[in-house]
Amino acid sequence: MQEEQEGKRVRMIEDGRLDNLPESLQLHILSFLDTKEAVRMSLLSKQWFSLWTSMPVLHLNCSDFCRVEFDKFVNHVLRYRDHSAELNKLTFTCLHALSCPNYTLKKVLDYAFSHGVNHLKLSITCFDSRPFCLHTSSFDLLKTLKIKSQCYFSCTPFLSGSFKNLTVLHLKGSNIMNDDCEPFLLGFPMLEKLVLEGCYLGEILRVEALKLSDLTISCHGYFDRCECELRTPNLRFFKYTGWDFPRLETHDGLPVLDTVVIDLEGLCKLSEEKRRIDDLISLFRGVGNARSVTLSSRIARLLCLFEGNLEELDSPFCDLKCLKMDVRNMEEDEMLFGRRTVRRTQLIQMETAVKAYFQEVS
Repeated sequence: MQEEQEGKRVRMIEDGRLDNLPESLQLHILSFLDTKEAVRMSLLSKQWFSLWTSMPVLHLNCSDFCRVEFDKFVNHVLRYRDHSAELNKLTFTCLHALSCPNYTLKKVLDYAFSHGVNHLKLSITCFDSRPFCLHTSSFDLLKTLKIKSQCYFSCTPFLSGSFKNLTVLHLKGSNIMNDDCEPFLLGFPMLEKLVLEGCYLGEILRVEALKLSDLTISCHGYFDRCECELRTPNLRFFKYTGWDFPRLETHDGLPVLDTVVIDLEGLCKLSEEKRRIDDLISLFRGVGNARSVTLSSRIARLLCLFEGNLEELDSPFCDLKCLKMDVRNMEEDEMLFGRRTVRRTQLIQMETAVKAYFQEVS
């Protein structure tokens, strides 16, 4: 299939159909290709020979390269690219079994920031963990930053800088601890969306972003029972998924919070169920201004176990308008855990017995 698509592109260039297009449109077409393919395409036409050097997008992917060849290719691209050309987006993917060379990644990042990159995406399987320094003053133009790692990539070189225009930050499998062993996310005056997926959070997570409206935290380990301090007065959407529930502390009560989604990874031990329900109720109180709440079937099961206790408690929500159940994991849970999972009939009972707890005040 790939060879067939390559043949079609070659025939289009050989027929001259692409040569007549405006250069801006030619560059737009090349921007959808990996940089390796874009360089190869440029060799098929004299008019396209140096076109790749002006592409506003670079996709550096280690696929089909050995490590040495990939390093040489990256050096070639960074050396011969037109340094006066705009660099809007850069993606760097290194999924080799061997670690990503520290100097290669640093060279790519220094080039990107020195050329005012707006959108940066890193996908790294393994990484040389030795620290390195970046030109933090060049972070100002960055608008989106996405880092995906399988080795708890340290984000300290990034998070120590000032991001005046960053609006989206997505970290997966990253370590956001600072030198004092405290995770922090400060200095993001324009940040609107934050996703922390499978990151090492430690004991305390501090987030200060006055324009943040969308926050997603997804933990997949046993270290996620942390204290979460939020200074996010404009937060409207909050989603949490994890093995445990964070102790949420807000400095403003999240006054405009609209939607909350809460899910539980797996099933907790019987000996931990009481502590889990206490932590869950505490989390409910932290998001008490929410108008819409969506709970998974696993959360429903936990509530069913303590519905008698809930009837004696005041509702944590002051203006709840909508309560939803997400049952997409029910069939999977029944196959994996059998009778320990909540059944559909129990969901109906839960809606009857626990609904008063959620909407007593509302």
